[in-house]
Amino acid sequence: MELEQLKAAWASQAQRIDQLEASALQAWREPRLRDIRRRLRWFSGMQLAWLLVWIAVTAMAASFWIEYRQVPQLLLTGLAFHIYGIAAIWVSITRALLAMRIERSDAPVLLQLQRIAQLRRFTALGELALGLPWFCLWLLATQWLCVRWLGLDLYAAAPAWFVATLGFGVVAMLGSGVLARWALRRLPVTHGLRRWLEGLSGQSLVHAQRQLRELQEDAR
Repeated sequence: MELEQLKAAWASQAQRIDQLEASALQAWREPRLRDIRRRLRWFSGMQLAWLLVWIAVTAMAASFWIEYRQVPQLLLTGLAFHIYGIAAIWVSITRALLAMRIERSDAPVLLQLQRIAQLRRFTALGELALGLPWFCLWLLATQWLCVRWLGLDLYAAAPAWFVATLGFGVVAMLGSGVLARWALRRLPVTHGLRRWLEGLSGQSLVHAQRQLRELQEDAR
């Protein structure tokens, strides 16, 4: 009887220890999960804010090219920003939806890590895709503003300079795209350029991914 009682007491003590460990683990995990959700909500909110900005830009671009549809260079300027705005709207919506899927999900940590890695990759590629065209778009934006505010058509005033500057922008855009692709495929993860490219996803996602990895390692 004493042996049976000892076994029962030992089992009860082991159960209480397990419960304490589970409670301590939960207390350690909970604030980190809240912080991850907070960062993802912030990221989603920023995407929705940019969505409103690009909706406004797209609407203004549509108004511009409709107004100047009889002038080829101004028509193309407006259409370029209209198309760019639509692409930016799609990117913003997709980012926000991917972040909300992670933030509102109770999926296992490993699956969440895969999803946030997908979101970081999509965000970084989106930043490149939306950023590189500005080698050319800065000139078109200047053209747009000059027409609106000064009534000055830069192309009509200096067509050779305008075309040469635009051509240089195209070359710089393509060259930068090739360099970025090469860096992501060939450079080690510790290289500064590689880290900068991967950091285009933003610090909120970087910190969220790091905390998820900590949770995964602790679960092991």
